[in-house]
Amino acid sequence: MTNFIERIKSYSKRKDAADMAIRAWKSDNKKVYADFCKRMDAVAKGNMSVLMDMYLMMRDCVPPEALMMYNWLSDFVNVKDVSDIANQQWAGQYTETIARCITNKRLWIGINVKTGMVELLTSPKSGLLMVHSETSIEIWNHLPLEMRTYLTEQLDLLMRNSKGCFLLSKLKKKMVYQFLTYISQIVFLSHAVFIGGFMANLYDRVMEKKKDLAYCMYYFVVFDHGLLRMTKLFNRLLNSEEVDHGDILLAKSCVTMLANRSIEMGAETKADWEDTIEDCTPEIWKEVMFALRKVKGRRGNRKVIQSLDDILWGGKERIKQGIRLFLEENTEDISLAYLLQSLVKSGKIKASTRYMTFHRAIEQFSQRHYGHDIPQKRYGEIKELTLNSPQRGSSYTKAKRIIDRWTDYFANNG
Repeated sequence: MTNFIERIKSYSKRKDAADMAIRAWKSDNKKVYADFCKRMDAVAKGNMSVLMDMYLMMRDCVPPEALMMYNWLSDFVNVKDVSDIANQQWAGQYTETIARCITNKRLWIGINVKTGMVELLTSPKSGLLMVHSETSIEIWNHLPLEMRTYLTEQLDLLMRNSKGCFLLSKLKKKMVYQFLTYISQIVFLSHAVFIGGFMANLYDRVMEKKKDLAYCMYYFVVFDHGLLRMTKLFNRLLNSEEVDHGDILLAKSCVTMLANRSIEMGAETKADWEDTIEDCTPEIWKEVMFALRKVKGRRGNRKVIQSLDDILWGGKERIKQGIRLFLEENTEDISLAYLLQSLVKSGKIKASTRYMTFHRAIEQFSQRHYGHDIPQKRYGEIKELTLNSPQRGSSYTKAKRIIDRWTDYFANNG
């Protein structure tokens, strides 16, 4: 955990670095990613192998304390002997925190998702994931009506005998419901406090061990409209004849979550979702449209994270070799403006490419930080110049010399 915390201090920069690293990985591993996509498509035909691989990797990321809690909870629910763990820390270092939160409804648990730190607070605190225990009635009322109806029907079936008569009194039925809400609180709060450890382990598999499956999943979700594709997969599954009401309810819940999360992280827009569900079943269509009414879209310019391989045209390896030579020869930040102009003029990068997209790609490629204010401003200036006018200022002369030379180089070497 400590290693993860140290590495994640500058969260937004780490996110950008991760995005760039994933894009660069995909450029070098196109076949691996193509195979992953084929396996994802095969899920619709009943081949669940890729989902099982994902599950196993995610399970390996679960902190040991969480696994111990799940085992204890399983034994508890199945009425097994749990006396040997009664005095143990069934949720590791967070056992007391969870217990105090459940017994005192005024307390909140605050989780810093970026560092994994867990705090017990008396009121919500900005910047943290805040969770708290609720009463049984509050938990029940927060569930969608369709979910409440389904749970009631299923529990009633479990509590009736073969003749349809209830096996339990009203008081005992009430106790069953209270027991289930109590268990749900333990599960919910435990999931929250274990997020930090889980994310640290997942980070280790992506950035340290460089697991292909983790890279594929990241690229699929963030850059390849994976959540939209998964929604279409759910839609195909619902069109089959092998689904019951419980399956439909689960699929609808998953689709709602996918829509909310994809918009929150900026992977998709509301328009993307509206286009995707146009031909979906009425159940999926209604669920997504309802979710879109409630979720807030991200405003402002969307940050574009691309690698050099994503924006270059032509012989990419030869162009990148030329870029290395350029960066060795021209070390000032402002030189990046001239490099981009040379690549645009030689047809190796589209003229519509934004400067900051190019700037981030160069930083990832060179593994060096460049200031962006001066070269971005300079690029805006030289785009408006013809660079063949009679101006003779030293800055103009230098820019023209560099751009002309490297435009010719890239035109003949790429």
